[in-house]
Amino acid sequence: MRCPNPRIAKMAYGTDKRNRLFRELAADYQKHCARSEATVACPLCLREHNLANVANLTREHIVPSKLGGRSQTLTCRKCNNTQGSYLDSHLIALMKSLDAIEGAGPIETSVIDDNGKIAAELLLGAGTPDEPTIIQIVGQASNVDAVQNLRNRMSDGPTIELRMNFPFIPERYVRAAVRAAFLSVFRVQGYEYALSLGAQDVRTILSTGSPILKNMVVEAFPERDPATDLLVMPASFSDFGEYYAVLLRLQTKRTRYLGVFLPGKRSRDWTALGALYHHAPRLRLETTPDGWDSKLYIQFGWNPMDQFRKGLQNLLAPESRRSFKGN
Repeated sequence: MRCPNPRIAKMAYGTDKRNRLFRELAADYQKHCARSEATVACPLCLREHNLANVANLTREHIVPSKLGGRSQTLTCRKCNNTQGSYLDSHLIALMKSLDAIEGAGPIETSVIDDNGKIAAELLLGAGTPDEPTIIQIVGQASNVDAVQNLRNRMSDGPTIELRMNFPFIPERYVRAAVRAAFLSVFRVQGYEYALSLGAQDVRTILSTGSPILKNMVVEAFPERDPATDLLVMPASFSDFGEYYAVLLRLQTKRTRYLGVFLPGKRSRDWTALGALYHHAPRLRLETTPDGWDSKLYIQFGWNPMDQFRKGLQNLLAPESRRSFKGN
């Protein structure tokens, strides 16, 4: 008996899983649009797709797979390819940059040299002789003469000028987190949310470049680690109505949780959520996740960008002198 080609088997599995998601979403969509049979709408753009053009739909990881995401839903190929690549890379890059600032990963760096380019990775240690900060040259991406010149200049107390690269744009990272939170609510609430006024508010934020609220994404600290990569918590406040608190688990060298607040189905002024973000460090939510028999308590902090900026300021502070080790 001949073993199936692994690549073909993987493609068949992916197609089967997409078709299962299609059937589930089509049944839900028909509840809200009776005229639509065997049809789904992309939650991000609401374009409809039926069995004849099901190939235009893609399985998408709600939390990027590079951040440990496992939960999936269907979006159209255009939204996955454009919004996904345009935004998700910045969310991934920020998480890796936080790792690097904390000494748990490399910082992409170039050494300034008149002889040519020297590409390097900067690994932050404590900056002491016993735990030095390491500059590791990436030989294949560096000019040979420049590397040799750097070696010749190495002596006790040399001055080395570095240019560090953190490849993310803060505004895009925020939109990526909001997008993941929106798809999380869609996965749980289905088209009841995707066709609501609140969802339309979110789509406007994602598609038109509307201004992003300050601290729209905050760090979260669950009392226990949820077993899932996302958690959706409907809640309400008397002064501005319903909202969703979404918990996203992101895994790189560290495991971090992001909290994102989204407007409820009935929606209200999007900016009213600003009060939640402003008071986030004083909030403590409690929820009983599906499959749990006890409550989960979640506290919130400030935007992870604040942590990144603080770490970078500490790294670049004039009084911060480090012991370097070349490699």
